[in-house]
Amino acid sequence: MQQQPTTTSLLASFATLKGLSDEKKYQSPYQLLQEFIRYIVETEHLHSFSSAEMKHLLNNNFSFQIPEAVIKSASKKMNILCLENGMFKVTKNELAKDSFFQETKEEADKYSQYLVDKLSEYVKIRIQNNAVDKDILLKELICFLVEDQPGATNYYSEYISEYVLKNEKDETIQRGLNRIKEGSIIYIGLSHNINETGSISKPLKLYLGTEILFSLIGYNGVIYKQFADDFYEQVRLANSGKQETIQLYYFSETKKEISDFFLMAESIVEGKKHQWIEKPAMKAITDGCSTSSDVAVKESDFFTRLRTAFGIKEDPYDSYYDEESFSSNLEYMDIEEFEFEEDKKRKRESKLKMISHINKLRKGKIAHFDLDSEFLMVTNSQETLLVSKEQTDIIKDSCGNNVSGFAVSLDRITNLLWFKLGSGFSKGSYPKSASVLLKARAVLSSAVAQKAYKTFTETKEQYKNGNLDKETVAARIITLRGKTKLPEELKAENIEEIMDFSPEFLSRIEEQYITSQNSIKEKEKLIESIKKEHDFEILEKEATIKSQASIISDKEKETNALIDELNVYRRKEEKSQRKKQKVKNILLFVWSIIWKIIIVTLVCGVLMIIAERSDKIALFKYVPLAIELIGVVFSVISTVRKDGIKYFGKGKDAQNTK
Repeated sequence: MQQQPTTTSLLASFATLKGLSDEKKYQSPYQLLQEFIRYIVETEHLHSFSSAEMKHLLNNNFSFQIPEAVIKSASKKMNILCLENGMFKVTKNELAKDSFFQETKEEADKYSQYLVDKLSEYVKIRIQNNAVDKDILLKELICFLVEDQPGATNYYSEYISEYVLKNEKDETIQRGLNRIKEGSIIYIGLSHNINETGSISKPLKLYLGTEILFSLIGYNGVIYKQFADDFYEQVRLANSGKQETIQLYYFSETKKEISDFFLMAESIVEGKKHQWIEKPAMKAITDGCSTSSDVAVKESDFFTRLRTAFGIKEDPYDSYYDEESFSSNLEYMDIEEFEFEEDKKRKRESKLKMISHINKLRKGKIAHFDLDSEFLMVTNSQETLLVSKEQTDIIKDSCGNNVSGFAVSLDRITNLLWFKLGSGFSKGSYPKSASVLLKARAVLSSAVAQKAYKTFTETKEQYKNGNLDKETVAARIITLRGKTKLPEELKAENIEEIMDFSPEFLSRIEEQYITSQNSIKEKEKLIESIKKEHDFEILEKEATIKSQASIISDKEKETNALIDELNVYRRKEEKSQRKKQKVKNILLFVWSIIWKIIIVTLVCGVLMIIAERSDKIALFKYVPLAIELIGVVFSVISTVRKDGIKYFGKGKDAQNTK
């Protein structure tokens, strides 16, 4: 009978993986997988199975998602199995029971259940005894410990990190959590078909996001610097051979984002903008700068260090919108499906643009594993990871599972490289990102920064609308500044207070600052800054209006000049047309005279012939001829006069033809 997975089976399975790895000597993840296959054969009393059936059983018992090819490769090397007609047959009637595996698994199951129960109790207290959905809590715990993709919900993620930090001195909790985290890294080797370890076999180009570049330089604090250094160390090891297998780049869009950040820093240093909420990277840049040129020097040094110290270059490819790339384009998706504000929509389009660039670099080819994808973006931006996941899910719908994403987190790529390069079975130390405590600090620091920025934005809007005075705004900003912390600065003792952004808490602290003598100078300085920035914004708007008025005036002048040029052209054209018409009229008039003369000549000739043949006296012979000729002449003169009026006009008409 097939066993159904418990709610904690995945956590327990990771802990089991870690326990086996610590106790026995393994040369590859396949040998570890064989232990789990052996356990299933034994407990399910199997006599034969296909790789597809074993895949289902591994998922059922341990919540593992292992590719069939990996299961087949691992099963072929087991001495208790033989392959016949696509089926693995058990060659031994009685299997020796592995008591260590059973004990490790039971211990992992017990700890995982204990962890979820304890965590549920903490969350219940934090949300004031409301019911806790354990299924959602478990999913978010797995996302926290394992996944690099954003979870479907964020009901409990902050509480999970709080719980980890609050119990930083509890060895049982910390050791158990780290075993699960480290076991998940071993699982990466199985799920990514990493059999051969020791080197990177295929060239890989990694495109780094802004936050990763800032962390490498040290702008985001000590912990983020450690995470980034761990990643770069794996890249360095991968490139320690004869060939450089991993190359690091950043997109031109990333460079613009960084340059805009430095531009904002220049405005802060010049006093045009105020750094109300101190972002670590902005503080790192503005510290020590007294002029905008100092910031410009830092920006130049930043890009120089990326190139010289880390070998990170700007993306050389500039043909993303050539015709040959159209078929791989992922942009222009139906953004209207998502009911976003305009600012969020622009951010989404920006993230999608870089995801689309990765697909174009791959020429639309589908990769099954991240390290085989040739091109990959590395970012901790949850928005970018979410867009990547959405696009990958679309591909999975048509191609099945085991499809590489377009973007991965720094943790994930570090762990993949760490495992692929053979550190997983060399008993080497795990990357810093494997520390659950450091991860909790990073998550909480990010959450505090986001909440502080959101509260500040709302406060600024209330001030502009006249709902808050300058004193209250200054006190609130001081309060928010006191909350923003680097990950390494967070303490377990006051974490609940730091995470509290309720109106009641803010009002209470604001009152303390308003009456506190120690904060008077800081408050007065802030009030002056608020007034200065507010006045500057008004001046900026006025300057913008004047600039727009100037642009409109210039456009009107350009328009009038174009109209004048058009009128001159029209007059020249009309004059040219009149000349052409005059020549035409002359020709027509001359032609009218010529054909009339020809007719008169013909008439006279005919009359002469008639007269010569008449038998009458010569006098009577020429009199009719003379009368006819006089009539013809007067008729010709009259016709010529009419033609002259027709072609050259008279009076008013004549004026029009000139």
